[in-house]
Order: sequence, then C-alpha cells, then structure tokens
Amino acid sequence: MEVTIMSKQSKTARLRQIVTIVNRYSLVKNITQQKNPADVRKAFEELGPTFIKVGQMMSVRTDIFTLAFTKELRKLQDDVKTDDFDSVKQLVESELEVPLTEIFESFDEVPFASASIAQAHHAKLKNGQSVVAKVQHPGIASEIEVDLSLFEKAIPLASWVPESNVIDLKNILKEIRTSLQNELDFQKELNFAEKFYQLNHGWKEIRVPKMEPAYSTKKLIVMELMPGTNLKELINADDKPQIHNDLSNKELKKMVSELLIDHFMKEVFEDGFFHADPHPGNLLLQLMTAAENQQDQPLKTKEYAGKLGKLPYEITHSTKEKLRPFRLNFIDFGMMGTINGEMQVKMSNTIIAIYSKDTQRITNAVHAICKQVGSFDEETFTDELDDFLNRYLTLPIKEIDLQKVFSQVVLICHDNNLQIDDSVTMLIKAFGTLEGVIEDLNPDLSLFEVVAPFAQKYFIQQLDLKNELQETGLDYLTTLKALPKLPSHTLNALDTFAKGKGKLNLELKNQRNLLERAEAMVNRLVIGLILSALVIGSSLLVQTSPQGDTLISDLGIFGYAIAALSILFLILESFYRRYRKWKER
Repeated sequence: MEVTIMSKQSKTARLRQIVTIVNRYSLVKNITQQKNPADVRKAFEELGPTFIKVGQMMSVRTDIFTLAFTKELRKLQDDVKTDDFDSVKQLVESELEVPLTEIFESFDEVPFASASIAQAHHAKLKNGQSVVAKVQHPGIASEIEVDLSLFEKAIPLASWVPESNVIDLKNILKEIRTSLQNELDFQKELNFAEKFYQLNHGWKEIRVPKMEPAYSTKKLIVMELMPGTNLKELINADDKPQIHNDLSNKELKKMVSELLIDHFMKEVFEDGFFHADPHPGNLLLQLMTAAENQQDQPLKTKEYAGKLGKLPYEITHSTKEKLRPFRLNFIDFGMMGTINGEMQVKMSNTIIAIYSKDTQRITNAVHAICKQVGSFDEETFTDELDDFLNRYLTLPIKEIDLQKVFSQVVLICHDNNLQIDDSVTMLIKAFGTLEGVIEDLNPDLSLFEVVAPFAQKYFIQQLDLKNELQETGLDYLTTLKALPKLPSHTLNALDTFAKGKGKLNLELKNQRNLLERAEAMVNRLVIGLILSALVIGSSLLVQTSPQGDTLISDLGIFGYAIAALSILFLILESFYRRYRKWKER
C-alpha cells in the first residue's frame, strides 16, 4: 500500500515538473509549428533521459521535421547529475553478488562522465588491468517507466492539438519504449560491443575496447580503459602550425575526417553493421609518439607456396602496416545499426544514381528502398521527385549536400505513402551525425565526392561477371529462339482484330477527376437545354396568350425571370472560377 502511495506521489511530482518545463519553453507550440529548435533541445535536456530519447528519435524523422530542427536535436547533450558512491557500490555488489573489493583493486568514487542512463568510473581489476565501469543510475528504470506511463495517459489529450495528426503517437511511444528497454539492458550493448570489436579493432587507426563479460551484467559493463581525449578538443582547437610529430591541427583534422569516412563506408558496405551515433563524445583521439606508433603497427603476413622444378618451397613475408601517428578509439556502443546485403546493394544504387544525376535511375532506386503503406500514384511520385531533383542536381557534385537530398527524398516518399526501410532511416541518422563531425573537422571536404566512389566500388565487388554473362547469354538465346515465331504471332493478332474479337484495355490515370469533369460538363449542357426550353416556352406563352388573359402572360414573364436569374448566376459563377484560377497563379 505504501509503495502504491509513493508511486502516485512520484507520478504527481513528475507530472508537475513536466508541465512546468513544457510551459516555460512553449514545448508543444514549438514542436507542432517547428519553431525555436534550440528551446526544444534545452527542454528535453532538462526533462531527462526519456525526453532525450524522444528528441533523438525526432532527429531522424526528416519526413516530419525540417532539416534545421533535426540538426539541432542531434546536439542533445545528456549530462546529468551523478549518483553518490554508496548507491553505486550497492548496485555493483548486487549485480556481481560479491563485495566490490573482491573484483576491483581500486574503484574511483567520483565518476569521470555521467549520461542519462549511466555513469562511468575508472577502476582497476585485481590482475592490475585498468578498466572503465559503466554503471546504470540506480532507479533510472522506474523513473523512465513513470514517464512512459504519463505519456500513455497524455495521448488522448494530444488529439486536441491539430498538428498532432501528422504522426502516429501510439506507434512512436511503442518505439520509444522498445528503444529505452534495449538501452537499459547492458547485455545487449555488450553483445554489440563484442561484435564491433571483432569487425573493427585494428582496422587502420581504429581501436575498440575489449569487453569483460565476466564482470558485466544487465546494469553494469566493464571494459578496457582506452587512452585519449574527447574528439571535441581537436574540433575546437586552433589550426596551429605544429602540434605533434610535425603535424599541424589542420593536417590532423583532415586525416581524422578522412579516416572517419573511410571507416563508416567500410561499416556500411562491408560489415553491414555500423555505429549509429558517431558523435565526438563517443570518440577518443589518442596521439602517438614515433616509438608508440611503430610498436602498435600490426604485422601483415603473406605466405607463398609452390614447386621449383621438383623441389617444393614455402616463403613467408611479413611487413608492418604503416599507420599515421594517432588512434581513433570508440567507447560507446548503445546505438548500433544493421543493414542486410540486399539493402546494401539498393543503397549503393541510390548513391550512384544521385552521383550520375540520372533522375529516372534515382526514382527507381528510391522506390526500391521503400515499402508502400497506402494508396500510391507512381506518376505523381515521379513528377514530385523529378521536380526536386531537376532543381537540386544542377549544382556541381562538390556542392551537393547529401543529407539535404536524403531529407527531401524522405519527405516526398512520406507524402506519397512510401515508408523508407527502418535500417535506412537509422543509416540516414548516423550519416547526418557523421556529416556534422566532418563539417566541423574539415569544412573543405565534400562528403558526397568521397562517398560515391565507395558505393561504386561496392557495386562492382558485388557484380558477378560470370553470372551476368550467363544470364545475358540465356536472354539472347531465348530471344533468338522466339524470333522465327514472331511473324506468325503478329498475323494471328491482326487476324483476331480483323474479325472483331480483339479487346483493348486502357487504364486512365486520375479517373475520378476525369469523370467529375465530364459529369460537370454534361450537367451544364442539360441546364443549358432546360434554360433554352424555358425561354422558348415562355416566349410562346406571351405571344399566344389571348388579350385580357393575364394569367398565361404572367406565366411566360415568370419563366423569363427564372431564365434570366439562372443565366446571371451561371455568368457570376464563371467569373468566380476564373478569379480563383488567377489567384492560384
């Protein structure tokens, strides 16, 4: 009973807090009218993890929100107050079911970072290994559940806001709940991190921390401590002449930006598993001395075997891969995306089509990555997409903003009842975040000019020339085999039409509009005939009425009056229609 009362009290207090912040920042008005995105971001940060998640989900909905709005929401920072060490210690010991001192030689009481879901502590295991312990905030799961339950109760009230009908609020809430439940389960993040480690650790200058599964649970992750400083420090640094190993900040920024793009393309088009939130806070830059860099360079071994006459031989050749004097260390894996082989091919086709500026090819490629969720008119979709592309693709390749292209294409698809695949939506979100980082690091770099060759390379790699030639050869053989029968089939078709047995089916676009216009024309024709008959009849009544018989004469005059009023009404209606057309121009 006490728990229920406390729960109700906490819900009431939380509701009061939400209402206060919502009113202070005019949150509902700003979201529905898509104004003051910075105020919306600040409100979400104050409201905490649930609302931050809402903002992050809004930041990928370029089909609903403007690009300026989504870009601002991608800046959401979730720094929150830290928990006292006693509650952290209690949670860690509860999760590991042993005293803290049995696992850790040392455990910093003050966290070095704190986000919406968890905070991070430096620690050292009994074997002397330095690690990072990511500990979930005690009670955060119940706080989020309170917010979600309040959301559910508020959905019926949202129907009073006219603009709320543009989104399915129940479906959005379901997505938020699923996403937050995944983030609250650190075992899922652990699995993501281990997969990311296998695919990326040691690739060029990319490094990934090794996880400690034995000390990780649903509310605790222990991982290898990665050296380096937040990438934001390099972004904010001046372009000094020299900083490290004869490199200026400008040169270092250029190298890091190129590595980020190369690595992201590798994640998408080779692994099909990508980091969906590559913002600077999730990346550490580690500068290396010449000795450290030389020691960390991995060996590449090639083996050659064969026979020299009758004598067999085996040769092993090892070389060190030359690496630049820095490492880029990933440290957070809460938001990852996957893309299957079929969608990889479709995305590469889309990027290549945009690069080639072929509007028909772009239309086909975009249609291929969507699924239909309502009535769809291909002609309208093609016209709208062509209109946008013809205006935008006149720019030089270097000036094409791929994020803007994707955002507008998503909006056109949404308006035509086409829903882009979820994996592509996540990919666009990740790409938008990466684009912001690249723009900060290297504004002169054209992201599109770098991405297009990767897509082309992937497309060629996936092209099985032998199979393509076989399929093309079979098509030609089938066509050659059918050619001798073509004259006889043509004669049969002509003979069928000559005998009056042929049928021709025509499909008209916008049939309803055509029928409505035809019906309006027929109605006017009928009205014209009726008016003509009325005028003629009235004239006959007036002309043939005996003198002194005013009734018949009055009927004729009454008919004239009705005809005159009807004609006047039709003239006024015609002028009104022309005026409306002129205004619309």
